[in-house]
Amino acid sequence: MNKIALSYLLNLLARRDYSAAEIRQKMAAKGFEPADIEAVLEHCRQKGWQSDVRFCENYLLSRSRKGYGPARIKQELQQKGVASAVISEQFQVCEIDWFALAESVFAKKYATYSAAEWTPALKQKAWWFMLSHGFHSDHFAHLLKIESD
Repeated sequence: MNKIALSYLLNLLARRDYSAAEIRQKMAAKGFEPADIEAVLEHCRQKGWQSDVRFCENYLLSRSRKGYGPARIKQELQQKGVASAVISEQFQVCEIDWFALAESVFAKKYATYSAAEWTPALKQKAWWFMLSHGFHSDHFAHLLKIESD
């Protein structure tokens, strides 16, 4: 096993979790051979130092705490090379109330608006804001039905 490759990988993992695909990409960019990358990655998996499941779980919790919804988090995890099966499994076992999170994000952004200020243009802006944060329309559509006084 290439000790330089292992040292580099351990240095990466000491700072934060990475998906296996991210590690492969970073190590390839540094010029490590694919065989060395796979060998040290497998060694780290066996030792429990690298796990796509743990990475996915931590990423899901971290991004949801920052106000992002399931669609956006799922897309980001796919871009980071996490397997769809792992993503689906973590979404099933997570205990995040997406409706409550959507309400919290919506309230934080739009709490200062009175019912009279809710024009169709503002409703559309709010709709796109919530979608861009990864929430499904059923998570927040009820929030946009503003009653006028």
